[in-house]
Amino acid sequence: MRNILDELYDYDLFHLTEIEDMDGSYKAALDRLVKAEAELLKTFPDCKNILNEYQSADIDLHNLSNRNEFRKGFKVGAQLVLEMIKPIK
Repeated sequence: MRNILDELYDYDLFHLTEIEDMDGSYKAALDRLVKAEAELLKTFPDCKNILNEYQSADIDLHNLSNRNEFRKGFKVGAQLVLEMIKPIK
């Protein structure tokens, strides 16, 4: 059963899938990943299927983790707002 946070996450209302690479660190990490993958396939060409399965499982795990972190962050943000609207004593 989907909840409103899942709908927000999937709809990408806040453009969560856009990477803001202000300092180039994302591109540098991606370049390292691409280089390592090329080296693995060059060294172990017969392991392409295993590498593909590993990458697929890793992507699934990261997607689940990202969704969970989004839910937690959204809830914390909502709790902060609720705390802020309480009267000052």
